[in-house]
Amino acid sequence: MSLSVCAIFRNEAPYLREWIEFHRIVGFDRFCLYQNNSDDDWQSALRPYLETGVVEVTDWPMASPAQLPAFQDFVDRHGQSDEWVAFIDCDEFLFSPDHGTVLEALDQGPFKECGAVAVNWLCFGAAGQEDVIDGLVIERFTVRPKDTFWMNDYVKCLVKLDRLEALSNNAHHFITRGETVNEQGENVPDKFNSPPTHRLLRINHYATKSRSEWLKRVTLGRVDVPCHRSAGEFENYQAAEVDDRTIRRFLPKLKRRLGAA
Repeated sequence: MSLSVCAIFRNEAPYLREWIEFHRIVGFDRFCLYQNNSDDDWQSALRPYLETGVVEVTDWPMASPAQLPAFQDFVDRHGQSDEWVAFIDCDEFLFSPDHGTVLEALDQGPFKECGAVAVNWLCFGAAGQEDVIDGLVIERFTVRPKDTFWMNDYVKCLVKLDRLEALSNNAHHFITRGETVNEQGENVPDKFNSPPTHRLLRINHYATKSRSEWLKRVTLGRVDVPCHRSAGEFENYQAAEVDDRTIRRFLPKLKRRLGAA
């Protein structure tokens, strides 16, 4: 089976190439993106991928909540495809700690009869950064709260698209033929898997980046619900309890692909 991503974005131009190339390294080959009222130069960032067909962009000017309708549009157009689809955001990096690709990890797990796999977050903070500094996201932010931080109970799903029956009322969980299971094969009935597990698959969720990046994000509003984040939410993610550089094993290859020093 192939691997695809479906995501909606707003003003993510500085981060899109890193996010796409990272996921290509771990085995994703198609990106179906919904552009929601961006006013940055996302076209330049995505042009090479649009020309080769790796990325497909749909303009999606809907006011928030826009995310679930975008996902529904994707399902309406691609719903019978024989593929795994990750419904994630552009600040989320999905990978396996032990395997080179996500498909290799899926082949090792108890996922043959399931409809979807629920993958827990690990949320990262700003690593003390007040402003944007040089470097890629996965090298700039390496400290996070402990595994049991309550936000790490959230999951995002890898869905077998031909087993998807309907969206639910949130972007974290889907209604499928066959259960949604965690990496241990246990049923996950909603958007939380507690205690969280990250042995076979994980999502590094760069929830804030630096303080200045967070404050800029606050001004943009949200694509999933019709409200704004608060500046104070930033502090929720800043406990520097774990120095976690697991994802950095992909950094040399990622820099080569990006032409970075």
